[in-house]
Amino acid sequence: MIEYKTGTDCIDWSQLTDLYLEVGMVGGFGEKGDRNSIEAAFSNSFKVVSAWEGDRLVGAGRMLSDGVCYAMVFDVGVISEYRNKGIATDIMKELVKGYENLSIHLTSRFGVEGLYRKLGFKKHKNAYARYPYRSEYLED
Repeated sequence: MIEYKTGTDCIDWSQLTDLYLEVGMVGGFGEKGDRNSIEAAFSNSFKVVSAWEGDRLVGAGRMLSDGVCYAMVFDVGVISEYRNKGIATDIMKELVKGYENLSIHLTSRFGVEGLYRKLGFKKHKNAYARYPYRSEYLED
């Protein structure tokens, strides 16, 4: 059975680093296995939700926000053997719980856009981004 926890007190940083080493994200620090940067990013987030099977971290996600107007969801990831079991959906539901009044933005990984549509997200017509590195998500 999957248990969802909010906050960073429960996080095993080695397991979180391993998760993002597999799934990527966290601004490119996941692929590098950069534990210090991953820990700093999650520790400085507005809300963190993690998914656990016993003592094993199987998924996580985070939200940045001012708590009044806007929020951004980042780094919703689930290890491969636990995908397609509703875990990412439940992480998203926990992240937005209590903040339904906010305008929430996110960038989806390619191929999982349907998940966010099912949760009521719509494609933004005029969104822009600037990354300090090359990304397949940005047009030239």
